[in-house]
Amino acid sequence: MTDLAALPPLEEAIWSAASGYDRAEIERLLAPDFFELARSGRRYTREELLTDTSEGRPSKVALHGLEAREVAPGVALVTYTSETRYPDETQWAARSTLWAETPDGWQARFHQGTPLPEGGNAP
Repeated sequence: MTDLAALPPLEEAIWSAASGYDRAEIERLLAPDFFELARSGRRYTREELLTDTSEGRPSKVALHGLEAREVAPGVALVTYTSETRYPDETQWAARSTLWAETPDGWQARFHQGTPLPEGGNAP
């Protein structure tokens, strides 16, 4: 049986590494073929995320309702709602990340963010 308890802390670690731009941690957590469909609708590759050191990072991020489900042996889906605060606005999104167990530990393979209205409730 897959140990799903390890996944919510890893999901939080991705956000922490991205916020502080910890390249080594991002490299460890994202699979070589990782890609993201962002809240904005833009598609990002792993390499783009590794080289993006731009400003405009959020001042605070809160992840609500993290849940992990096994979808196949060694493969799990983590779902949650993100609350991302910037100086002039707060953005909410429904999020999902597909994780795969590797010999080196869990790695994220895919992530998607879907915009939600203020307060994080789906319409």
